[in-house]
Amino acid sequence: MKHGSDSATRATNVLGVAAGVLMLVLPFLGPWWIARAGADAIAIALSPFDLSISVLGQPVHSNLVELFLLAEKIAMIIAGVFMISGSLSPNSWWAGRLVRFGVMKPFWAIVGLVVLIVFGTFLINSALPSLLSNAVQDGGTSIQLSIPYLVGSSSTTIQIGSQATITAPVNLSLAPAFWVAVVTAVLGVMARISHRRFQKR
Repeated sequence: MKHGSDSATRATNVLGVAAGVLMLVLPFLGPWWIARAGADAIAIALSPFDLSISVLGQPVHSNLVELFLLAEKIAMIIAGVFMISGSLSPNSWWAGRLVRFGVMKPFWAIVGLVVLIVFGTFLINSALPSLLSNAVQDGGTSIQLSIPYLVGSSSTTIQIGSQATITAPVNLSLAPAFWVAVVTAVLGVMARISHRRFQKR
């Protein structure tokens, strides 16, 4: 009987530990999504923890955005620590609270990023051409945008009267760090299911 009790005490939610370790690593893997327009005329590298924008080779910064992303990075690290702690001792009374705090952080980070990109693309495709055309008062400028949603390649065309036509390629892609985040989210969900089994013992 004592041996069985000691075995239960030493139980470990391996899936939870793996998810927690990946959560600690995620904020430092670089961008999840990359966008380029023209010959590096505009370059965007985005993740829930970092944002890098350059226009014609010049970086663009926002202190407010950087503070928000820093808070997201700290929250993910804390969630990872909680996930590991709760998974190393899944039978403890406090383990469930720690796991619940951390388990959905990667999932919502993925959902939030995808929604942001898709919504931003929708606004660019639907509103930006008319805004830019109205801003140019020569009456002969037209702009055609067809930005892919999330991933893909397309071209942006600016017609300036009969004088010139400018076409710039647009490339959007998901970086390897995004797929690491997907694996982390799946492990987190599986760890939550496993954790319930530990607590029923």
